[in-house]
Parts: sequence; structure tokens; C-alpha cells
Amino acid sequence: MNNLRRPTRRNLLISLLPLLAGALALGLYASTAAPWLTWEHAGADGGDLITAAITGGVPHPSGYPTYCLLGRLYALLPLGSSARRLNLFSATAAALAVGLLAALIWRWLRPPAETPRPTQGRTEALIALAATLAFATSPTLWSQALIAEVYALTALFFVLALCIATHEERLARWEWWGLLGLVLGLGLGAHLTLALLLPGLAIWLWPHARRARLLVLAGGLALGLGVYAYLPLAASGNPPVNWGNPRTWEGFQWVVSGQMYRHFVLGLPLSYLPARIGAWVQLWVQQYTWPGVALAVFGLWSWLERGQRRWALATALPFALYSLYAITYDTADSYVYLIPAYVLAAIWMAEGARALLAEIAQRGGAVARWARAIGLALLVALPLVAGLARYPALDLSRDRAAADWVRAALAELPPNALLITGEDRHTFTLDYVQWVEGQRPDVILLDGELLAYPWYREQLARRYPAWAQSGIPTSLEEVVQANSSQRPVYLSSSRSSLDDLFQSIPQGPLWRVVSKDTSGPDAPQR
Repeated sequence: MNNLRRPTRRNLLISLLPLLAGALALGLYASTAAPWLTWEHAGADGGDLITAAITGGVPHPSGYPTYCLLGRLYALLPLGSSARRLNLFSATAAALAVGLLAALIWRWLRPPAETPRPTQGRTEALIALAATLAFATSPTLWSQALIAEVYALTALFFVLALCIATHEERLARWEWWGLLGLVLGLGLGAHLTLALLLPGLAIWLWPHARRARLLVLAGGLALGLGVYAYLPLAASGNPPVNWGNPRTWEGFQWVVSGQMYRHFVLGLPLSYLPARIGAWVQLWVQQYTWPGVALAVFGLWSWLERGQRRWALATALPFALYSLYAITYDTADSYVYLIPAYVLAAIWMAEGARALLAEIAQRGGAVARWARAIGLALLVALPLVAGLARYPALDLSRDRAAADWVRAALAELPPNALLITGEDRHTFTLDYVQWVEGQRPDVILLDGELLAYPWYREQLARRYPAWAQSGIPTSLEEVVQANSSQRPVYLSSSRSSLDDLFQSIPQGPLWRVVSKDTSGPDAPQR
């Protein structure tokens, strides 16, 4: 009886591998997640996303309807403030991506059932766990799992789509194709860059493609993309956050296409390209260390040698597309677009480790067995050691910089003040404070960078109808002129464009704007 129980128990433990990997990742992320809004890890957009999700609004392009709907549902959990809940939403999404990646790698590596051996599946399970933990503790994914952002959720849909598409045993079932289409559509509602996976999936699925299956795939995709109907429906409720007001077709196109950010795509000046490529290489070493990068390259080469060229090409093409997109996107935080490429590299690493350990085992003898055992131990230990080393730098559990700034800024603002912001981190954080937490409803918040957009002036008129009765000027200078005699005017960042007519006086973290006319009522007191 004991001989019958042990394999069953061992197989049960191996089958729990994805759960173990996901649980470890969730514990890591939850313990280091930010307690409130944060500006660390390129997290300035968090306030906008949370406010839109909680109030049923439309955040900045491309609207991210899947994030808003799932985030609002997750926010029903009693886990602290809305900001804390949405930070944990990212942690949960990233942990689920880690668990699914473990299942994907294990399914790909596990030996055929008809070739049993004394260590059946244990080596492959440890390799899958090691590669998954390397991905889980990679700095970029870890950083995005701690803040309210869309990239952890995008990683989840990326891995989920890979899991479905590579399950060859089920590709004969039409409903499996519909599920894949649905996941892709919803994933595109999390972030449009999921489209960069499609060419790789086309290569992988081509031998299985049939007209009926492709029609079902298209139907599932259309159903998933229906999540974008959220945008005009949300806009029709006149929420406090309503980018582009997508009730009209023009507004909908403007939001979904990301028109205001389009110039960043492939927008990097050629003179910066060598530095970006160098930074790309450094990022790879930072994520997986040199041994990990070497294993990934060796794994891709192993597929080519073993004749698995379709799988090699199906992963290499999205890897190249995501790398190209991240390198040439002309913003400082474009490195976050590499997370899907890190997923693919983790799969390559697992194959590289499997191939290397297989070559060692073929040599036979005690030395080979010891070398194989040591290699497995190192594979599992390296991501754990790397995680411990990165923990202090990535830990946001005590980050209070945004909260401290808000507290100081609101303390400086007298009743009925007008505060003009100029940085996303200030605008989005104050929007969250006012429209989610309900603080300082008397203050008029105005983003000077968005004032030129008609939809934004309409949004201001809905937010502050009494203030906007006389109309909202289109220039910042006219806004200050119209308000300086009626209410205190402050800036969250200094603006040289106002220097000709006004004087900016530092007050705590803000600047008080007064007329340069020393005889006026707003003249600074000496």
C-alpha cells in the first residue's frame, strides 16, 4: 500500500506547484504593497485609475475598461482604503499571472506519461518553480504588483492567453477558441499592447486553424472587446473623471486610440537609440542576472535544435515586438512594456535549464548526479536570494511621500481656493482625495495642461457648476486673472508662463499666485 500511496502523494504535490508559486508571490507582493497612493515605481497614474474605477468614470487614454470594471469589483473587498484595495488588486493579478506561468511551464516541460522514471516530473517541477520565481521576483513585475496600475493585470491576460493557446489537447474543441478570443478581447481592454502577442499566436495556432474555429475565435474576440462599451456608458453618467467624454464617436476614438500619446510610439530620436538599447540589455541582466539571461538564450537555441521551430518563432516574434515598442516609446517609464517579454524569457530559461540538466544527466555517474542536484538547488536558490536582495529597494509598505504632500498642501489651502496643477502625480492624487475620499470639496482643482481641451472644460463645468457659471477661459493666464480678485489662487508647481503678470510666492509645497500690482488687494505683505 505504501508503494501505491507515495507516487500519488508526490503527484499531488507537483500538481499544487502553480498554487504554491502564486501563493508565494501574493505573500511577497501584499507585504510590500503601498498602503495608499504612491508616486514610486512610475505610479503617478494611480490616482486617476482609482478615481475612475471607484466613481464609474473614464480614466486617461485608452480608457482601460477591463481594469475599471474588475478593479471596482475587487474594491468591494474590505481591505482598507480604496487606494490600498486597488494596490492589492495589482498584487493579486500579478500573483495569478505567476501561478498560471508555473502551470504553463510545468505542462510544457513535464515528461510523457508513458516514459516513467524514479524521479518522474520532480526535476521539471523544480525547474518550473525556479523559472517562475525568477519572474515573480524580477524588479519590473514586482514594482508594478505594488501599485494601482494596469500592467500587472495586462501580464495576467498575457499569460492566460498563452496558457489557452498552447493547450494543444484542447484546440480541437471550438469552445476553447471562443475562450481564447474572449480572453484576448478582455485583455485588450486592460492594455492595447496585448495586440503585440497576436502575431506569435497566429504562428502557433496556424496548424490548428479551421474556418469554423477562426469564426468562433473572432466571435469571442468581439465579445471581449465589448468591454469598451463601458466607456460611453460611463461617460453618459457625467462622472467627475471623464477623459475625452466618449459619448460621441469622436470622443470614443480619441480615448481608445490614445491620440494624445500617439507621438510617443516609435517617437524616440535616433540619437538616443544606442543608449536605449544599452539600457535594454542592462534591464535584462537586472531582471534575471547573467546566468538567467544565458539560460534563456540557451533555451531558445535548444528549441531550434530539437526542431521546435514553430514554438521558438511564436515566442521570439512577440519578444522582439515588445522590445521594439519599449525601446522606441519616447517616455522614461517605457520599460514597463517589457513585462510580457520577461514572461517569454522565463519560459526560455526553463527550457534552457531542462536542456542543460539533461546533458549533465546523460554523462552518468555519481559526479553527474551531484552536479545535477547542485544545479537544481542553485536554480531554486538564485531567485530567492535575488528577491531578498531587492526587497528593501522595492518595498513600498512604508511609503508615505504622496500622503505627506497631500497633507501639507491641503493645510496651506484656505477655503474656496483655486489650485492649478501641472504634474500628473499632483492632479491625479488630488482628484482621488476630493472625489473618492471626499476631502476639501470647497477647493477647485484645475489641471493647467488639460485646459486647452474642450472636454476638460466641460468636465470642470460639471464638477464646479457655480464657479463655471461665467465660463472657463481657454488660457491659464485668463483663468488666473479672472479668479485672483475673487479667491486665493495657488500652484502645485511653479509656472514661468505666469511670471509676466503675476508673482508666485512659495508657501509650503505650493505657490501662492498674486498680482504684480503692489497696490492691489492681493499684493504680498512684507
